Amino acid sequence: MTPDSIEEQIERAVQADVARLDTGLEEALRRSENAGEAVFLFGSDRATVHALSAHLRSAWPRLRLVGVCDAEPAGAAAAVPARIAACAPDMVIADIAPKRHRALIAEFASCGLHTGLVNLPGTFARYVSTHPGVAGDVASARSRLPVRVARSLGELAGIMRQFVHGAIHGHRVQAYQAVRHDG
Repeated sequence: MTPDSIEEQIERAVQADVARLDTGLEEALRRSENAGEAVFLFGSDRATVHALSAHLRSAWPRLRLVGVCDAEPAGAAAAVPARIAACAPDMVIADIAPKRHRALIAEFASCGLHTGLVNLPGTFARYVSTHPGVAGDVASARSRLPVRVARSLGELAGIMRQFVHGAIHGHRVQAYQAVRHDG
């Protein structure tokens, strides 16, 4: 048995920190589940929202998940509020850009859809990437994390490696200087 390298230890620590990020999604799901509310997921890309939906159906059996729709549905985007309304949700949890969120609020109002709307940008992909088994569902759907998210996580791991390497190297230099000075 060989000990893990410092890079592997850092990589695991970074992944664990990312997994602990509170996105608000679990809290919204928990509240909806406890209240018996019907939930509709809207946003992200097709593979991610469907992988999330499949995971939630198995991991949250009491959650009333009544529908899902990615942010760029096939067909007319104007039909999205009608599609959501047809599912009669009590709560719509969205993962869309803030600008699109404002437009969606206006679309809901114009078609008389009065339901709770919570926008948690970037949450669906983050949730999928940090929960075991769900990320595999997305990969099997031939999708990946958004390039910017994957790149950011890679850059963060690189910065952590540099930091630890610099800290270890700095201690070695200080120890060497102390030995030379004392001796």
